[in-house]
Amino acid sequence: MRDDLTGLVLAGGRSRRMGTDKALLTVDGRPLVSHVATRLATLCPTVLVAPGPRRLLQVVWPQVDDRIAGAGPLAGILGGLAAATTPLVAVVAVDMPHPDPGVLLDLANAWNGHAAVVPVHDGRPQPLHAVYATSALRRLAAAFDAGERSPTRALGRVNALTLPVPCAGRWSLDLDTRQDLARFRAQSRQRDYL
Repeated sequence: MRDDLTGLVLAGGRSRRMGTDKALLTVDGRPLVSHVATRLATLCPTVLVAPGPRRLLQVVWPQVDDRIAGAGPLAGILGGLAAATTPLVAVVAVDMPHPDPGVLLDLANAWNGHAAVVPVHDGRPQPLHAVYATSALRRLAAAFDAGERSPTRALGRVNALTLPVPCAGRWSLDLDTRQDLARFRAQSRQRDYL
């Protein structure tokens, strides 16, 4: 448990490719948002949920408003950074069902005043399974207010540290389509992933 770290689940996406609200998909008998938040709670004493322009009645964790409703994940990150009372925020997208507390802890341990510490897997930064500094709020908000909506590009404008992380676990898996979900559920039943 890290007292300097707040968890943030980004659950405000439109789920166009999935065709249904990802946050409310049932995984092991409970909504995916609850599954991800519970995993974050093993590391973070406080977990927040950024549900976008709606409220999730199934969620017991505090919900925070996006900087601008419906403006993408960066808007949710900014809402979480504004609400957090800790210096660091572990951000995970709701469609990443295996947030890895060990990876997030490694990222938090690597932080040394950076705007964020972002894992890189297969040569690509993963800003939706990363650790952000609340002190970066002003700089990231300036990029957002100037029209930037991509977390990756916004982080390119600030002092973010990228950290290569091997995918020894399943943390980089994300569920974008019904096929992804079917595979995930089948693996969960076969291997007790959850």
